[in-house]
Order: sequence, then C-alpha cells, then structure tokens
Amino acid sequence: MPNHHYRITLEQLDATSSATPSRSLQFDFDNHDDIFAIIERLDYLQQRGDISAAEIPQLALGLKLFGKVMLENRESALFASLHPHFIEFMRELKKGVPKS
Repeated sequence: MPNHHYRITLEQLDATSSATPSRSLQFDFDNHDDIFAIIERLDYLQQRGDISAAEIPQLALGLKLFGKVMLENRESALFASLHPHFIEFMRELKKGVPKS
C-alpha cells in the first residue's frame, strides 16, 4: 500500500495582522490515504448542505489525524469508549462518498 508523507504547519495569526505569526507548530506524518483526494471526494457534504466548503478540509484532516492516533493507541483506555462510535461515524461518512 503506498504511503503518503505530509507536513502540517499551524500558525497563530494576530487578529490585526496576518503578516507575522505569533506562534507556530510544524510536524510531519505518514498516512496510507491520499488526503487531498479524500478532501475532493467529500465535496458532496457541502453540496447537500451538511457543512461549508471551507470546513471540508478541516473535517478530513482532523479525522485522518485523530483516527491514526486512535488506531495506533487502540489498547489505551483513553479511546475505549469512543472507538465504536468513531467507527460508526466513519461508516456513515463513507456511505455518502460517491464512487470514482
């Protein structure tokens, strides 16, 4: 399975000027999915009025990052109660994804 390598950069911008970030965080991660392709496929969520177009990348990226951490730590009690609900949410989300 191909592995995709990503770099995330998060910058906190001053409310009055976006020229210079006041704080920043950067990290790399790998994922088996092409996250850009997932973002493109999720446009149906905006088309049917579930979320805005601007929220689609946030949702896709958040789910991929969170899901990977949860999967890697599936034995942890921290995720035990959430895991079945997350799986069900992902099943429902994927049902609506048009096949390409």
